Amino acid sequence: MELIRAASAEFERVVRQLPADTLEQPTPSGISVRTLIEHVVVGNRFTALLLAGVGRDEAHAMLAAKQVGHDPVADVSESAQRQAQAFLATSPEQQVAGPNGNVPVAAYLRFRLVDLVVHAWDLLRAARLDETLDPQTVVGVLNTVEPHLDEMLAFGAYGAGPSGTLPADASPQIRLLDSFGRRP
Repeated sequence: MELIRAASAEFERVVRQLPADTLEQPTPSGISVRTLIEHVVVGNRFTALLLAGVGRDEAHAMLAAKQVGHDPVADVSESAQRQAQAFLATSPEQQVAGPNGNVPVAAYLRFRLVDLVVHAWDLLRAARLDETLDPQTVVGVLNTVEPHLDEMLAFGAYGAGPSGTLPADASPQIRLLDSFGRRP
């Protein structure tokens, strides 16, 4: 569970350093920086609600309004804390409502880890900042998701998926990003 805290901290670190004039810049995800931050905050809050036993439809309705206000860093931080606390209070084997049916909390955690870390890179790329992510967090996420990559890619939410062209000595960050459709 320390990994969800590290991934959340990495996303928050990136949001903290974003210049204000980059909020409307497009990201590799095909949406603006502002919209991507909103996406992650909603994902954090949505996850906390699901793990607390709220149904998918009810959670969607509860989060229908804009979730990021004038202080995106505060919203990122608060939502990440809620999500981490919810994961800590939930058994990894417990079932939670996923987008295509119930999944174990451990599988849902992998989805959230990728969302946080890959989208942190998306923000760095959009803002033209140093794209280096925290190496320890990247390795932790890669080691956690790599054994489940086929299952995760079958979900269909990760763009083009792996390129299949990485050299054997590609860094963990490049491997992680490439696995989820990013071509740094």
